[in-house]
Amino acid sequence: MLAWHWWLIAALLLLLVELLGTGFFAFAFGLAALAAMVVAWLDVGVTWQWFTFALAAALLAPLLKRLFRRFAPSQRTSFLAGESHQQLGEIVQLASGDFRLKLEGDLFLVRSASGAPLSVGDRVQIRRFDGITAIID
Repeated sequence: MLAWHWWLIAALLLLLVELLGTGFFAFAFGLAALAAMVVAWLDVGVTWQWFTFALAAALLAPLLKRLFRRFAPSQRTSFLAGESHQQLGEIVQLASGDFRLKLEGDLFLVRSASGAPLSVGDRVQIRRFDGITAIID
């Protein structure tokens, strides 16, 4: 089996791993493996193949991550902050006594927009998120 075959197999495996939702890192490494495959196909030495892979991965990973963040907003944020969806969560109290908002099985820091006290079991409407803190009505 030729070297470019191995790079092609690695690229396909990495692109398949990306389907698991790795945030474009496996995709970047898959594209880098394709670049190394082209270099191997040109019958260049193994050192240059690995150099091409490393350089392409180092350039593509941050670039694709930046593009992903810019053009694909968080599904949770866009869903919760959308005007067409009114999302409700439940106030729960941890063993430490701190309050959290339980939403879709996840716990978030919570703060009332009006400063009203929180009560365990209340179903509250989420106004927005400030970082990881849910601001409720």
